[in-house]
Amino acid sequence: MLETPLTGRFVKENQGLVFAPPSAYFALINGTLAAGCAFLALGAAGTFGLPVASGREWWFLMTGGMVVFAAIFANLSLARISFDLRERTYRRRQGPGLLPQSTYGSLSRLEAILLLSELNARSSAGTVTYHLVLYWKGGAEPLMVLQNETYALTPGQPLNFRAGALYQAGMHYAKVLGVPFADRSSAPSPCPVPLF
Repeated sequence: MLETPLTGRFVKENQGLVFAPPSAYFALINGTLAAGCAFLALGAAGTFGLPVASGREWWFLMTGGMVVFAAIFANLSLARISFDLRERTYRRRQGPGLLPQSTYGSLSRLEAILLLSELNARSSAGTVTYHLVLYWKGGAEPLMVLQNETYALTPGQPLNFRAGALYQAGMHYAKVLGVPFADRSSAPSPCPVPLF
């Protein structure tokens, strides 16, 4: 799957639930942005005659600009969804780069959370990825993978043998959001997110 993994956490004294990339992703993006800004500063210093980057100022300016653009593009490409449990609403952001799609709506538009199992054919034998997937009523919005975990299974173990932790998390999230929860992890499912 080519999607950044999300993790769920409660915020605002358990009045909100957020699914967002781990903080390490944001640290990487912030580091990339800082490096790009440093390159731009070196290029600008060379342009004003300071000997720091003399003779290579255009390289620093061009590289810095591309790195800053990459950091902004990466930040805007990260999917996230937040639920206001007091107001019973959600705010979702998902989409590529500079044109992410933001949606807002009531929790009554949500249909269910499903736990799915995907066999990973390209990785080592016996590897399974469990996905918690959020569905909207009538397909009003594309489904969203809220959380996933990958485990190796030994021969003879049932497909859902290691799904317990995600099962418990899914049940809790569904209860808090007021939507049904269904466990479909005993049978293999295709990857819930299309590649394109």
